Amino acid sequence: MATKVKKHKLPRVKLHPATLKHAKKGHPWVTEDSYTKEFPRKQNLLIGKNPKGDEKLFLLHDPTHKKVKARIWEIGTELPESPNGFLRSFNHRLEESFLKRVSAREKYQRDNFYLCFAEADGIPGLMIQKFGNVALIQIYSDFWFFFKNDIRRIVKAHCASHFPEVDKFIFQQRKTSDAVNFENLEKKLTEITIQEFGINYHLRFDYRYDIGIYSDMSAIRKKLTNEFRNAKSVLNLYSYTGAFSLFALSKGATDVHSVDLSKDYITWLEKNIELNPQLNSSHHESKITSVEKALKSYADEGKKFDLIICDPPSFSSDGRKSQSALKSYDKLIPMIESCLSDEGKAVVFLNTHHILRKKFNERIEQLASKSGMRVAKALRMEEDCVTLSGFPEGDYLKGLLLSRK
Repeated sequence: MATKVKKHKLPRVKLHPATLKHAKKGHPWVTEDSYTKEFPRKQNLLIGKNPKGDEKLFLLHDPTHKKVKARIWEIGTELPESPNGFLRSFNHRLEESFLKRVSAREKYQRDNFYLCFAEADGIPGLMIQKFGNVALIQIYSDFWFFFKNDIRRIVKAHCASHFPEVDKFIFQQRKTSDAVNFENLEKKLTEITIQEFGINYHLRFDYRYDIGIYSDMSAIRKKLTNEFRNAKSVLNLYSYTGAFSLFALSKGATDVHSVDLSKDYITWLEKNIELNPQLNSSHHESKITSVEKALKSYADEGKKFDLIICDPPSFSSDGRKSQSALKSYDKLIPMIESCLSDEGKAVVFLNTHHILRKKFNERIEQLASKSGMRVAKALRMEEDCVTLSGFPEGDYLKGLLLSRK
């Protein structure tokens, strides 16, 4: 009698040796190569084979992504072999992620924090942010779209258990093209007010890519508390909706300037100031102009600042010029130095996974040294936004504190 061959429930695929090598070091992405072109496009869940061992890789397939064709869920010899098995694993991981935040929420001192930070929490391609009573579910991989109803059910259940104040749930599907789709799952919701470190912020959930505050920057703001307390004059470049500006006012700064090319963002910033009567609005000035023009104007006036914050978009159009943020520092660093007071400090950021921290640090150190400055401290995401060892792309938000030599 012929022996029955056990049928695999999920399709098996071959993986490039380099993918297997990086996976063993903790990298959770399977990027496009000759092997991924053979993946069955219509299958959401795959099992990657290691020809040199019994270990297998459970893959979340994303054929529509330009670069990341799959994300690694688990490596082992005994893996889920069905969507239901995967969802049980997802449910367990998400609860673990929520419980981390339950135990730390008092330390955060804010209404806005991540309940799930994608790859760092073992849930690649999916982020969940809490904004007061709202859970914003952000999909970075189309894979998760096919499990949207399951995500909603599981997130609602864990919020009911651990964050009962959350009663609104919104999906945000984010594309590499920067296109965004918001989907309200409950009653229509477009605007709320939240607090971060005792400061009120107006948020909008509509057509915008950004909603009004970056929670991955929150812990860094707190880490810079001493620098803000010691600064009476603060310049916030690429100010967006003004979180650093309002933080400066709350720490006692009496001369705060915010610069952004967007009239909409400056209007939003000024609305945020209005939401905080405890802050002295007369100590703040807005400028709707390019950062380079503003810095040149301040230098011509002889204006000096104790602290300058510079957080450019990863690829910006500042007036008529378009350039990468790192390249823009070639001009910006010497201009920033010319506007610093004798004991002044500057904080410069880069927000992209395309340029790794080492390259950013080396370039900024070179530019700072030429301008008579040095790196005093490195800044990275913390608290609810931890980074994953072996996954440098996850360390996308990089900062350096500069001081005079």
